[in-house]
Formats: sequence, C-alpha cells, structure tokens
Amino acid sequence: MFFYFIHVVITKKIMDADKDIMNFKSEVSFLKQQLNPHFLLNAMNNLYGEALSEPDKVPDRILNLSDMLRYQIEATKKDYVLVEEEIAFVKKYIEYYTFRNNRLNVTQNFNGNFDEIEIPPLFFLPLVENAVKFSSETAEPFIIIDLEVKSRNLTFTIKNNFIDSGSRLSSTGIGIENLKRRLEVYRLRHDLSCKKEKNMFVVKLSIWHLPTAVL
Repeated sequence: MFFYFIHVVITKKIMDADKDIMNFKSEVSFLKQQLNPHFLLNAMNNLYGEALSEPDKVPDRILNLSDMLRYQIEATKKDYVLVEEEIAFVKKYIEYYTFRNNRLNVTQNFNGNFDEIEIPPLFFLPLVENAVKFSSETAEPFIIIDLEVKSRNLTFTIKNNFIDSGSRLSSTGIGIENLKRRLEVYRLRHDLSCKKEKNMFVVKLSIWHLPTAVL
C-alpha cells in the first residue's frame, strides 16, 4: 500500500511537470507569433512609403528585409539564441532604418564576452522598434544603444529622443507588454525600467543568470 501511494504521488508530480512544460511552450509560442506580424506590419508600411518616394531603392530594401525575416523565422523556432546573433539582428535592423532615414544618428556599444551566452529570441526588437519610431518625429533623431555582458549577466540600455507634444504617433504597447510577459514566462531574474527624461526616453533592461550554450 505504501509503495502504491508513493507511485501515485510521483506519477502526479510527473503529470504536473508535463502540464507546466506544455503551458510554457504554448504561451512562448503565442508570444513569439505576436512579434512577426507586428514587425512585418511596420516594415510593410515603410516599404509602401518608400515605393512612392524612392522606388529605385525598394529592391535593396526588400533584400534587407528578407534577411531579417529569415532570421526571425529561424530564431522563433528556438527557445534561446546566442546573444551575438541578437546583436547581429539589431545591427541589421538599424542598418535598415538608417538607410531609410539618413538623419537618424545611432550609437551602438556592445561590450563583454557574450560568445556563449544565450537569450530568448528577438528580446531587443520591441525596444529598438519603439526607439526608431518615436525618434523619427524629431528634427535630429538619435538613438544610443549600450549592451554589456559580465559573466552571465546582461544589461541593455536604449535611449532615444522624442517630441514632447504634438506627436502624431500612437503606441499600441504590444511590443513592450510582449517583452514583459516573456520575461515572466521564461522566469528570468530581471529588472526593466522605462522613464522619460525631458525629451529623452530611456529603457534599461538587466537580466541575471542567463543560460549558456552547449557548444
């Protein structure tokens, strides 16, 4: 009888664990699926504008966009990707938008040894998207990105200017809420702060004890 009771308890714990894993994978999949349409919608709106104003540049822009979409498709099949892969994607994303808006001044600083550090895919995308979007309304748009990795701890800071009043832009908030939810679902120890300083918006994301890749 005793061993039967132990068997029942262990079986229940295994079933609960399986259920937790299935719930985790379902929600992560849903959150990832939210990102692609969000990004693609913004990109298609931009391409439409460029097709009217600078049609000769559209073929190169489509190739650039194709590279980014390819990465998104491959990355979202995984739970984690290398930080250096995310950095490469951010650089390509910035290149895409500085090509479109040559007034946009972007400073990028990536420091630390992040060769084997992993992070959930497309984590920085909502923050970079917002910075590009809201700085674009200013006369001299600028963005400053700082990423630093020490051991398995990562700090990502992004600053952008914006106009205090009279903005024609509206924020859906989907990107930031998606990021917050993914931080919770992945159970990552983190601190995320967003604040306005005069005409500058500053977001700082710190994550501790990120996993490392098995190379």
